Amino acid sequence: MKNTLFIDLDTDREQKVLIGKPEGFPQPTTPVEAAKMINTDIACICEALCSLIHIADQNGYSKKEEMVSTSIKYLNDLLTVKNK
Repeated sequence: MKNTLFIDLDTDREQKVLIGKPEGFPQPTTPVEAAKMINTDIACICEALCSLIHIADQNGYSKKEEMVSTSIKYLNDLLTVKNK
């Protein structure tokens, strides 16, 4: 199964992260298809993060354990209710 998505990060923009699919990529037509697409995209993003962490560790840019711990912290922060 082919999956394509792009992530556009721009820290100077109000909406810092944009995630999308290329033009012409099949769009989901039902909520079930949309849920499957989102879950696949999340799995692919996690795989990409793991690859990036591995490359950084192999090249001595950072330690794998530190990057994994930081990634887990960011994910756990999603579960924390913040006061507004």
